[in-house]
Amino acid sequence: MDEPIDKPPFFKSWKGMYVFVMCVFAVLVLLFYLFTITYS
Repeated sequence: MDEPIDKPPFFKSWKGMYVFVMCVFAVLVLLFYLFTITYS
């Protein structure tokens, strides 16, 4: 009955995947903020 949990792509664990995604979101927010300041 116990099915193995799938591993995330490119990472050893899901925690690494979540950290990567949060870092990408933080970089995007920073870039959009800088674009807003530059072109306002």
